[in-house]
Amino acid sequence: MTKRGYVRIFSYAAAVVMVLAGYAIMNMNMANNYKVQLENSYQQSLNELSESLDSIETNLTKSVYSNSDQMLYEISRDLFAECDEAKNALSRLPVGQMNLSSTYKFISQAGDYATYIAQKVANNEDITDDEHKNLMTLLGYAQKLNESVSSMVSICNNGGRITASNVKNDDNIKVSALKNDMTTAEEAFKDYPTLLYDGPFADAVLNRNSTLLKNADTYTKEEARDIASYALGCSTNEVNFETEEDGNIPCYVFSYGQKTIGITKPGGYIAYILYGGKINQTSITEKNAVNIAKKYLDKIGFEDMAETYYMSSHNICVINFAYSKNNTIYYSDLIKVGVSMSDGKIVSLESQGYLTNHIERKNTDPKINVEDAKKGLSTFLKVLDTKLCVIPKDNGTEVLCHEIHCESTDTNEEVLIYINAETGEEENILLLLYSDGGTLTK
Repeated sequence: MTKRGYVRIFSYAAAVVMVLAGYAIMNMNMANNYKVQLENSYQQSLNELSESLDSIETNLTKSVYSNSDQMLYEISRDLFAECDEAKNALSRLPVGQMNLSSTYKFISQAGDYATYIAQKVANNEDITDDEHKNLMTLLGYAQKLNESVSSMVSICNNGGRITASNVKNDDNIKVSALKNDMTTAEEAFKDYPTLLYDGPFADAVLNRNSTLLKNADTYTKEEARDIASYALGCSTNEVNFETEEDGNIPCYVFSYGQKTIGITKPGGYIAYILYGGKINQTSITEKNAVNIAKKYLDKIGFEDMAETYYMSSHNICVINFAYSKNNTIYYSDLIKVGVSMSDGKIVSLESQGYLTNHIERKNTDPKINVEDAKKGLSTFLKVLDTKLCVIPKDNGTEVLCHEIHCESTDTNEEVLIYINAETGEEENILLLLYSDGGTLTK
């Protein structure tokens, strides 16, 4: 080979090395930017959680010392809103694999207890000594949790960073500092007592054993891994085993990227999917999101689910589905699915209501027909639609009802009236609130 040939080969080789080096630097910069974005997102969510917990502690303190019905009602209303904000912030942190069920339960129960107190005040009922003690108990645990989270925020604001690192090449984000501190916060709830009151998060409801899971076959960890990979849309070897959860719904917990998924040991059902990232834009409609969620439920084995209501927030559309069979909606068998409004991907799922309550029910013909049920309505309401449904009671029982969708003749406000199909009595009234984000009830 000539000297010119050697020079040419050397030049080509040098050029290739430079190009590869350039790609390596570019990829490293992209990885660093991605890492910084994640850290900033985690710290922002942590700050939001801290602010909400501070407000929760403040409102619980006020509720303990309030002696005015109107003031207690307003405090309880604010407390419920702050608990909802705290749950949203907690869900955006990558801590699902750490089994923070007690922390989530505390925040949920505090919010629900606030609603319970507000209802008693609205009904001119006195707050008992035991209920006052419950508020003191909630306040004590709120102070412990707030102290732990405030400590983490202080470290971050003084230059400390929540360290995120890629494990292998599967984008499985580990946040060791956050994990240690949140696990410490979780330990504060080891002796969390039972609160006895009527509410959807009451222990009598949460601690009920599932007939569906009780009669199901037990799945191995590897069988559960296959289910997790199918649900997450990835290969089995990309799914990382994290831990096992005990309780009424024992699960194997896996992770893939920023998603965490729980697969029930009995039955191999998907108990939940959590997402640790943040959605920054909206590109699809709510109608698209509902259709995507329905197809996804069919795909993973939750059949005969009917969409009831949805709500969009933080570029995520959360759709409530209830089991439907023989023209009857079973609101106890609830599954919530979160769809990214950016790309239509499934980012969350919660099936505790379905897994706890679903059973094969016998067909029950209502003793009170729908026309007779309508006769008990207010004369200021115009009927828009009706359906037969089964609604859950606060104590965990179920009631067959006629759901009558009405409109006020005075204000055009829409309401749902639930008439007991056995007795003809009003069981519940819900006000429908429509917004650009979806439909809420109160």
